Amino acid sequence: KVCQAANIEVVFPENQTCCGLPLSMLGETDAAKSTAIQNIDAFCNDYDAIVTLCASCASHLKHGYVNLLSDKALKFAEKVIDFSSFVHDMIGLDSIKIKQSSEKVAYHASCHLCKGLGVKEAPRSIIKAVADYTPSPEEESCCGFGGSFSAKFPEISAELMKKKLGNISN
Repeated sequence: KVCQAANIEVVFPENQTCCGLPLSMLGETDAAKSTAIQNIDAFCNDYDAIVTLCASCASHLKHGYVNLLSDKALKFAEKVIDFSSFVHDMIGLDSIKIKQSSEKVAYHASCHLCKGLGVKEAPRSIIKAVADYTPSPEEESCCGFGGSFSAKFPEISAELMKKKLGNISN
């Protein structure tokens, strides 16, 4: 709806697949490279941007592919952008109609978004534009859930999440 409102054509290449981050994390380098090549080939048309909603995927597409494939992935990686940055920096909030809400909203900055991609202001600006953004302590601290962390360390994960939820409920 956001892209439609801004008159942006959305194309979904059928040959794309998972970004391959799980393969890389498991040390399956050959399979990860193969996946990267498949995705780069799927997006070989001259798209202006490659937008993803998942910060982990965006970080891997942008940085992981360059680590796996060097220069072969640079042109592709330059076009990868997370959705909040795409809306904030490329579309612009002024070019779309935004429904206002009086809801009080807290924000959690995912590790891959704020640390991996360095995206900090775009999500907050978007929230401020549509709702009552209420900063909470430690917005950029780990929630304890990313990747397989919560499965490998459930007790630590639960404590991190408890602290995170405590911060937003105040």
